[in-house]
This record gives sequence, C-alpha cells and structure tokens, in this order.
Amino acid sequence: MKLGIALGGGGAKGLAHIPMLEVIDEFGLPVHQIAGTSIGAIVGVLYASGHSAKEIRYIVSQMSYMEGDGLLRSIKDKYTFRWLQYIDIDWSGNALLKADSFMADLMYDVRASVFEDLTCQLKVVAADFWKREQVVFESGDIRQAIQASMALPGVFVPMAINDQVLIDGGAVNPVPFDVLDDCDLVVAINVMGNRTESADLIPSFTEAVFNSFQIMQMTILKHKLLTAPPDIFIAPDIVDIQMLEFYRAEEIFKQSEPAKELLRRQLDELLKSKS
Repeated sequence: MKLGIALGGGGAKGLAHIPMLEVIDEFGLPVHQIAGTSIGAIVGVLYASGHSAKEIRYIVSQMSYMEGDGLLRSIKDKYTFRWLQYIDIDWSGNALLKADSFMADLMYDVRASVFEDLTCQLKVVAADFWKREQVVFESGDIRQAIQASMALPGVFVPMAINDQVLIDGGAVNPVPFDVLDDCDLVVAINVMGNRTESADLIPSFTEAVFNSFQIMQMTILKHKLLTAPPDIFIAPDIVDIQMLEFYRAEEIFKQSEPAKELLRRQLDELLKSKS
C-alpha cells in the first residue's frame, strides 16, 4: 500500500504533526509520499530525511525556549536558546524576520540537501506572489524550497527563486493533499487550530494579521474538502496557540492527544477494511 501524508501550515501549531506521525510509525507503515506547506514542509522534510516521529519530537524539544526561564540561564543552554536566535530582525523593510538562522539549524538535522536524496518523495508547496498561483517543489535544493514555503507575508522575507518571488504556501494550499499522486491511502492533517474570542471582541494588530490569513486558508480548505476529500482528514483542536509560540511545544503535544487517538482508530479501521 502506498501511503501519502499531507501536512498543513499553522506556525507553532504545526508541532501537532509530530504526534500524528507517531501514529504512522506505530503502524509501521512505509510512507510513499509527503506533501507539506509551511511548518508542514518543515516537519515533512525531517521525516522524509529518515528521522522517526520520536526523533523529531526530541529535536523540537531540544530547540524549545521555555517561557519564564531567565535570559542568562537560556544563553548558557545551547539548545533552549536556539529559538531566540531565530528572531533575526530584518531592517530592510521587506518583512519582520529573516529565516537564515532557523534554516541553518534545520538543515543540520536534515540528512539531505536535495530532494533526490530523501528516503521518500517530498512535495513542498509555496505560492508565486506576482502570478498568484501554486508552486510545488519536488526536486533540487531542499533549503530554498522550505524557506519559500514558510515565508509568511509580513513576517518572513519572501524567497526569490528562478525569477519567481515566493511566499508561504498556505496562501494557495494550506493542507496540500491534492498534490499527492500515485497513493493508495491519503492522510491529511490540518493544524490551523482555533482561537478564543478576545474579551472586547476587537483583535490586536498581530491577531488580526495572522487570523485573517487563516480565515482565507480555511475558505480554500473547505472548498477542497468538498471537491476531492482525502481518505482520512484529522484536525487537532489546538486552541489559543499563536503563530510563533514554539516554546509551548509540550502544551501543543498535550492538546493533540485526542486527535492522535482519533487518527489511530480511523487508520486501524481503514486498514482492516482494505485487507
């Protein structure tokens, strides 16, 4: 059986992909193809490079900056301080953050530099800013593709590749199950999560920017689910986690547990029906 997995975008909430991949590992299912958008592409490339879901969880836990730890204590710890290094302000005016430090660390843990060296097929989704259309990478330089896929407008600097200006793939395909092909079974994971209404109902500036982007993503996703749904669709109920709150990894994992169990049951039932 050829298994395809689609990993959607959602910033820090995308850490919820890891418990879902742990279920895949539990079943011992070889993955034929992965499609990822933004954080989904990041988790996807780690998995496609040969890391188990358990190993990816460990990598993330070592990179997490725990809220409340003193700055000096964090500096002394070569792992917990790493997330702070990624907050690299770009003063050029194109965006708030640069992803260079993050990408350098990510590629250290990825066991390949080009798609062709991965252990399974990977498709990375980005968006062409000027043509307003989807771009799917599946060969060549992995680093450039991932950096393009995660270039959230206004937050990370867009990537220029082959005369194209590329931004976060969530702008065109937030959960890219439809780019998977030659798969007998498709599992799609949506990690956009949910937000609680603020007390005065009026969102902050950052909340307005991020949530407006996800409103558009949900509209795209709902249409795709109506036209060509995957075999299994799982949406972990990740509540009130903001886009860059990666230090809340353990909380995200905990909130993901019900969805993890749901995926386990659905996958078991589907495999039994196909046997």
